[in-house]
Amino acid sequence: MMTQSILVCLVTWIWLAVCAFYDWQHGEVPNWLTIPGLAAGVLYAAVLHQERLLILIITFIILLVLFLLNGIGGADVKVLTALAGLWPAAMFAALLVQGTWGLLVLIVKGRGVEFKAIPAYALGASLSALLLI
Repeated sequence: MMTQSILVCLVTWIWLAVCAFYDWQHGEVPNWLTIPGLAAGVLYAAVLHQERLLILIITFIILLVLFLLNGIGGADVKVLTALAGLWPAAMFAALLVQGTWGLLVLIVKGRGVEFKAIPAYALGASLSALLLI
């Protein structure tokens, strides 16, 4: 089981790194990249880790409300929800790094500045991976 978890985390991190690259380069992440990750997170949680399903559902509802209030982008919703199902520790670390990074951007550049959050999520997942080692 430990090998499976490490493999899932590795594949998830690679997917997240690709998402972060797209976000950094283009300012958005295409659906062809985010939707498969979201589907994998939902399926993984529903089939193999049903206790994560509640985390995933709560995460999705909160993020959907934030999206509807124009607080976050659609890719953020899909990526964080996928992380909730695939690797919850990475999701929490991603949110911590995003909050810290976002606060720094706010202090340095002020309100209204575009903030690319998915690279922050990848950094958070990377820090979370240190716990696996």
